[in-house]
Amino acid sequence: MTDLININPPSGELPVEDSKDFPWRRVIEGIAWVLLVGAFIVGQIASKPDYDNMLRQAMPGKVLILSDTNDSLPVVYRVEGSEDVVIMAEGEAYGGPLVVGVRARRSEDGGRLAEVLMLSHKETPAFMQRLLRGHFFRQFGGKNVSDDFIVDEDIDSVSGATVSAKGFTTAVRNAVHLGAVNHLGLDRTWQQPSWSPGVNEGVLLVLFILAFTAGYRKDKFAKIAKYIVMIGALVFIGFYANISLSLSNIAGIFMGYIPSPVEHPMWWIMILGVLGSIAFLGRNIYCQQLCPFMVVQDLAQKISGVKLRIDSRFQKKARTLIFSLSWVALMLIFLSAHPAMGSYEPFAMMFSLEGLGIQWYILPAALLGSFFVPRFWCRLFCPVGLYLNEVVRLRRRVRMWFAKNNSGGG
Repeated sequence: MTDLININPPSGELPVEDSKDFPWRRVIEGIAWVLLVGAFIVGQIASKPDYDNMLRQAMPGKVLILSDTNDSLPVVYRVEGSEDVVIMAEGEAYGGPLVVGVRARRSEDGGRLAEVLMLSHKETPAFMQRLLRGHFFRQFGGKNVSDDFIVDEDIDSVSGATVSAKGFTTAVRNAVHLGAVNHLGLDRTWQQPSWSPGVNEGVLLVLFILAFTAGYRKDKFAKIAKYIVMIGALVFIGFYANISLSLSNIAGIFMGYIPSPVEHPMWWIMILGVLGSIAFLGRNIYCQQLCPFMVVQDLAQKISGVKLRIDSRFQKKARTLIFSLSWVALMLIFLSAHPAMGSYEPFAMMFSLEGLGIQWYILPAALLGSFFVPRFWCRLFCPVGLYLNEVVRLRRRVRMWFAKNNSGGG
């Protein structure tokens, strides 16, 4: 803006304010915020689901009669000309809410599932592909309506998409058990899922504890802990659990897409661990040690041995680039009310080899850059790292403000 040419106004006109003095940056930022808020409101209004239309599109040619038993999800439809009923219910997957229709029919022992209809979802494409490839959905067919429908007990999970599998199973369970009680008159003999931490939750907790230890101790144990965290971040968080933080996660939280802590404890451990380290320790422990893609970049650096420096002025420009890219992504996410719609980070492609089209190009570019520039993606393109570091800076400013006011008052 400082290179703009100043033109003298014609005689009789007031001079235009010098562009150097006009707060262009603040005006642009203000407009950007207004547009984001507007996109969020429009997306929330436009995304109100038409449940009745969803089901009729999934079952064309069938005459569906809505039962008056329940006027909100789960709701039940009778299929005219048959003994079948279809129960619609909602669940919460990793990417956001989902709606399923469960078709069931009477049997000698109460009722059996005929099929599960996927009516609507906002799940990350990589996770959906993992569920669709295997037998996850097929395993529901033929099950008794009195079964528990609990993942890792009578329903098989899917490696790398555990949270998604639990979300779909929850929706099916809610639908089936409603029909079993209200339409078949069955007693509640099934178990409800309980919070029972397993090995996966234990591993994630240990990684956080070791990361805290490695960040604050300088002895031999801290060095060993650092290597353990590095391996755990790559193997467990990246390839096995596939729970890297992304812009979609952040946007999903603002849109209220928050999984149940009972059924999705790993999601809560990750989020509370990251935010807790910022709130209580003032450190972005995730980007410093637990991000699996950070480990991939460090390994690329080890292989190449080339460390090109980034000019400090270019580094500042990169902040503007990250904000601009993430703003476009958030606009897409908020307008569609679908967290995966604006995802451009290479994590899904790296750890599951599945993702959106643009990620096929971003991943090779990010890896190539990492061979020459240390933590290339983190420093120049990553929105999660930038936003978490901004929260760290905000915490620091708040502490300084309180310290200044307390010292002044004393």
